[in-house]
Amino acid sequence: MHRGQKTRKDLRSVVIILSAVFFLFACLFVPRPLSAKEYPDCSKCHKIKFAGKVVHPIIKTGGCVACHTQPHEKAAKSSRFLFATGADLCFSCHGKERFSREVQHPPVASGDCTACHDPHLSDNPKLLIAAAPALCFNCHDKTKFENKDVHPPVAGGMCFSCHDPHSSKNAKLLVAAPPDLCYQCHDKAITSGKKNVHPPVMGGMCTSCHAPHAAAQQKLLLQPMPDLCFSCHDPKGFAGKIVHAPVSAGMCTNCHQPHQSEQEKLLLAAVPEMCFNCHDKAAFENKNVHPPVAGGMCFSCHLPHAAKRKALLIKKINSLCYTCHPQVRTEPHIINAIAHKGHPLRTKKKVMLEDKKIQLSCVSCHNPHSSATGRLFRYPADTPMQLCSFCHKKV
Repeated sequence: MHRGQKTRKDLRSVVIILSAVFFLFACLFVPRPLSAKEYPDCSKCHKIKFAGKVVHPIIKTGGCVACHTQPHEKAAKSSRFLFATGADLCFSCHGKERFSREVQHPPVASGDCTACHDPHLSDNPKLLIAAAPALCFNCHDKTKFENKDVHPPVAGGMCFSCHDPHSSKNAKLLVAAPPDLCYQCHDKAITSGKKNVHPPVMGGMCTSCHAPHAAAQQKLLLQPMPDLCFSCHDPKGFAGKIVHAPVSAGMCTNCHQPHQSEQEKLLLAAVPEMCFNCHDKAAFENKNVHPPVAGGMCFSCHLPHAAKRKALLIKKINSLCYTCHPQVRTEPHIINAIAHKGHPLRTKKKVMLEDKKIQLSCVSCHNPHSSATGRLFRYPADTPMQLCSFCHKKV
């Protein structure tokens, strides 16, 4: 072989060998750009595993380089080699509108997405770092959600059934304004459609009476009755020498509906049927019934809450009777054969009659509600004269 040809052949061999050595060196020691598919290998250095119940979709499709710059190529503009800082990076994929409504969750307003979400993977839906409500209790006081009576959605950790975790048009990040929010679970027919609606209910002010999370009272009431009612109604109207038993016991809803009613004053039923829930109906249904009683006009004589007088009367007994029977004041009443003034209708002091002390008034002879005899006589008598023996000793 010619000497020149051999030299060229040897030179090519050297070049091939050097190229192989250089290629091997490059593979072993020179950094190279990594493709998206290769980026899970970051876990060889970074203790990150991309196997979990919920993996960030961008990791599956774009790998690490979807959010992080390749650290061996160039310096990053932000920490963790992110392409952008805070929520701006998230907004490159997630629409900004749902995070920018009038009322924003403080972590959202500050762009701190990772306060609630893990950027890589999680065992919880939406990549949450913890399941609700434990996640919410990282910031919110847990004791405010624990009491004797707990709202079922709260007890079930369903915070997001009422609150938007990012932003909302409504106060408290509510997904809808009350009462529409409440109607998602509660039947609207309970609070609307009847003739008379409680003003707070009409105004959608559910939380003026009910706690949305937890309360010490049943029905999530903010206060026990009647204190809750007195937050709007003047308690002076329910205080007096004589107080109606349900009122003194704070049993407001024994007579009134709290939301709505077909009756005035939100009564449970029309008067007198409502009164008969406690009072014996038989005492009002004798042969002869006092016209106000027959007309269900209980409140023409009695106050429903409190009064200065016995039986919750709105006036003194005789003055009350004179309202409808004014002639009794000017004409002799009952017999007047002995005394032209007739029988006295009242006494200032109790007098002894038939071994018992009584104080004369209209109801000494007449039953104000009903009677088996005419003229509403209290005793079984057909004539006024026959009444005498029930108080005066027989001669």
